[in-house]
Amino acid sequence: MRLFAFESENPMSSAQHRVLDDGAAELMLRDGASHGPARHVTAAQLREIESLRLSNAALLRELDALKGREAQAQRLAVRDGLTGLFNRRGMLELLEAAINEALAQGLYVGLLFMDLDGFKAINDKYGHAAGDRILTTVATRISARARTGDICCRYGGDEFVVVLPGVPDPFPVNRVADAIRERISLPYWIGDELQRLTASIGEAVYPYHGENAEKLLRRADEAMYRSKSRIVRPTSSLRNHPSQRRLARRCSDKAKSHAGGAP
Repeated sequence: MRLFAFESENPMSSAQHRVLDDGAAELMLRDGASHGPARHVTAAQLREIESLRLSNAALLRELDALKGREAQAQRLAVRDGLTGLFNRRGMLELLEAAINEALAQGLYVGLLFMDLDGFKAINDKYGHAAGDRILTTVATRISARARTGDICCRYGGDEFVVVLPGVPDPFPVNRVADAIRERISLPYWIGDELQRLTASIGEAVYPYHGENAEKLLRRADEAMYRSKSRIVRPTSSLRNHPSQRRLARRCSDKAKSHAGGAP
């Protein structure tokens, strides 16, 4: 006869046992102590316990993996797949939350709506792969000039939004817009060609321009299009060679002189 006495989670690893006369086995379990009444389990029941323990461990691993996949799906649901910024859905949820918090605390919420000037021409000329590289670079530059805690979003296509939650006054909105506009205007290389982009940016501030996300976005969008209509910002493309840049400057000077002589 074999006697098993154990307290660990794995009965197979800590058992003391004896063999029964008929070749079966007997397991003695004590609940949390070495005294008290024992429960006797046969070898077949022990094998079943071990099988259940292994099955339970496998189920726990699968549950952990499922939770990880669920968290990843939730993250992807509110993030832009190309740039990693928040997408429209994620931004709208956070914008509404920022407005509610500002209402409770008597603060402001700034919103910047921006569109890249000349991006379509680059995308058409160099293809979508080059266009995607431009968009990811723009996203990085926007994030670099936004404040800690600001919400950066790729709204769609070449449109981006930045939400400035919890600002004590409206003035930082304009300063952040200027910093982003300046950073976006830095050159971009595509192969051996230098590209320049600018951004038209519309600004809106809660509660002055709207008391909810929809109205605030609409006002910022309208301001962006007014900005775009006032200023034409051509995209420049210069090959990385001094003679090409000198030629471009001469052509530009000639165009300015003709424009100056026009009635």
